[in-house]
Amino acid sequence: MEARTKRPKLMVSIVERRKGKDLIRLYEREGVSFHYQTVGRGTATSEIMDILGLESRDKDIVLSIAPESLMDQLVYRMSNELRGSVDTKGIFFDLPLTGMSNMIAAALSLPIGEKAKKEPVPKITDTLLEKTFKTENHDTGKERPHMSSENKHSLILISVNQGYTETVLDTARELGARGGTILRARWSGVKALEKYHGISLQTEKEIMVIIVPNELRNRIMDAVNEKHGLKTEAQAIVCSANVDHFAPI
Repeated sequence: MEARTKRPKLMVSIVERRKGKDLIRLYEREGVSFHYQTVGRGTATSEIMDILGLESRDKDIVLSIAPESLMDQLVYRMSNELRGSVDTKGIFFDLPLTGMSNMIAAALSLPIGEKAKKEPVPKITDTLLEKTFKTENHDTGKERPHMSSENKHSLILISVNQGYTETVLDTARELGARGGTILRARWSGVKALEKYHGISLQTEKEIMVIIVPNELRNRIMDAVNEKHGLKTEAQAIVCSANVDHFAPI
């Protein structure tokens, strides 16, 4: 018996520090059981922090992956009856995934809990799964329509050298961005850039995660690239992705 793979989605949840575990427990009760948790730093001004009643800019970031149908159900419930179930302020958004390891994609659809004890473990091959996902109904196996996507927001990721985050954020704010979350990271592609582009990048980076309305995306990306691009001291690298749904927690 081989496992049947279903289209996966990624949900990113950004909440107050030490609230990530509570959120994961809620998601697991809803059937979503594959998570990564990390720590980031918010960029809200002190005035906004006071208005929201927040004491710390440190954030828990939870990355959750599940089959599309299960994730759409969780997104709907988090936007309605589950809203406020975890005592925290924060946001979540979800994105479609276009490729991943077949072994992981198939494992996401495996039964958990008591149901897992009653069903045989299917055979899973470790190949790369790309844009071949089927959208299926959990009960009948028939194809079902997608949950309608709002598609009103975009995710912008900006990688910059440490020490330039606030300068780059100021540029984004001037064009309508309301802040974001910062992750520490290391760049690992230095030699390739030096060889082909003559650019030497610092290894220590900060990555800004910003959600903006679609109409602001291109203006912000163009301005950041023009003022803080690879040939400047900030050495910003910018990319974006569509967000299916975006809502407060």
